[in-house]
Amino acid sequence: MDENTTRKADAAMRIANAGDVETLLDELAEAIRMEMRPDTALVGILRRGKPIADALADRLATRGDRPDVGVIGLKRYSDDLELLHDRPKLGPEQLDIEIEDRHVIVVDDVLYTGESMFRAACRLRADGASRIQTAFLCARTGRTMPIHADFVASRLDIRPDWVIHCEIPPYEAEFGIVLAHQDALRSH
Repeated sequence: MDENTTRKADAAMRIANAGDVETLLDELAEAIRMEMRPDTALVGILRRGKPIADALADRLATRGDRPDVGVIGLKRYSDDLELLHDRPKLGPEQLDIEIEDRHVIVVDDVLYTGESMFRAACRLRADGASRIQTAFLCARTGRTMPIHADFVASRLDIRPDWVIHCEIPPYEAEFGIVLAHQDALRSH
């Protein structure tokens, strides 16, 4: 490895700690609250979208009814953010809430190309959702699908060879957001 590659392999920086992410979630919940209807449900994309959806629902419940929270399984990246599939694969998980004729807000950790969210939205529409919106902890440039973030806590403009890693319990010990060079992920 040359010196430049070694530096990139070690390159990672925490841009948000647990308290910062809690604040971002509070702000995201407030933005969602303005669009809430009695039939609104949150659907988290596995893995990290589901606990984010639960955290948002808990915050929304403090000033009203807690929305139903469901899950949809899609797999595109491994846990270390290595690309597994060119297109997200639907998982075997079935929606555990009724979404027909409902307003659904699909929740995920990071919006990048929009591939996962596009696939999820198509599935939810086919299952009868009447209105679909999207919510993300982080969004970045690089979309290849016609998806946008209706609700986003943090917009980041980073180079394509860097990734955003959202640390979300129960998958990590506490909330956080880390930017890492893709070579740093491969070296671990």
